[in-house]
Amino acid sequence: MNKVAIASLSLLVTTLAMAYEIRHPNLRDAHAAAENAIHHVQAAQATNKRVGFGGHAEKAVDALRLAQQELAEADKWNEEHRR
Repeated sequence: MNKVAIASLSLLVTTLAMAYEIRHPNLRDAHAAAENAIHHVQAAQATNKRVGFGGHAEKAVDALRLAQQELAEADKWNEEHRR
């Protein structure tokens, strides 16, 4: 997958995850922790432009965004199935 496609997918996942307010406190905290991790990776990328991370930092951000989407889906499932 090229960098433009990955960036577009990352933006879409972010938009979808942010469009839903996670209600479960633990899932909400996990989502926030993933967001914090994303910011740390992006800060590392910004300060390490000359050397880079071989594409692994971008893959990590994508994986974290996917994790955020899964957390939102887990919360939706919980809301629909709890008694």
